[in-house]
Amino acid sequence: MRDPAVLIEGLNLHEPRARLQGDDTHLAPAKAYEPEFFQYVCPLDPDIGQYGCRTYEDEDDDREVTDGDVLRAAREIGLPQLPVTVQPGEQTLVNADTIFSTAPQAFDHSVTLLGFGVDIVATATSYTWHHGDGTSSRTSTAGRPYPAFDVTHRYQRAADSVRPRVDVTYRIRYRVDGGPWRTIDQTVTAAGPAAELDVREAVPVLVKP
Repeated sequence: MRDPAVLIEGLNLHEPRARLQGDDTHLAPAKAYEPEFFQYVCPLDPDIGQYGCRTYEDEDDDREVTDGDVLRAAREIGLPQLPVTVQPGEQTLVNADTIFSTAPQAFDHSVTLLGFGVDIVATATSYTWHHGDGTSSRTSTAGRPYPAFDVTHRYQRAADSVRPRVDVTYRIRYRVDGGPWRTIDQTVTAAGPAAELDVREAVPVLVKP
């Protein structure tokens, strides 16, 4: 789906001027209006707003790749949406350490924007862990599976299908035609798919020694 855009179009009307005929005392009828059609396309990005208007006839002049162009391209390609790994599995216990982790994916693409070759690299800067019980936490690392306990959470009550997920925030840098790298100040967050997790409460059972 293409980004929304504002289309501005209309006519420029030149003021008609009388033409001299013979001497200055005789004027010929004025020329008719000579309309000139113009059309502007102003792309819009839902997060960063309008990022430039270009006319069709002038789009080959003074072209420059902007941060907005690169952000839009990165979103169209699709930043990695990482699935969350939950341990011990599809079930965990109340007040037990539940381990969260994910596997980062590289984002390194070369595209053509406005006739320029653009290299785009996105790097994960933070991970927001949504536990599915209304709480969340943020880390700078992707966590590791058991036996590591880098990212953990303790659920306070039993629940069915709390659906945890991890959202990854990316910093984007790019270069145009092999030039110097530029880093975009604005970050982009990609929400990951939710996992299925049931939280059970352990029940003590007496057994015969």
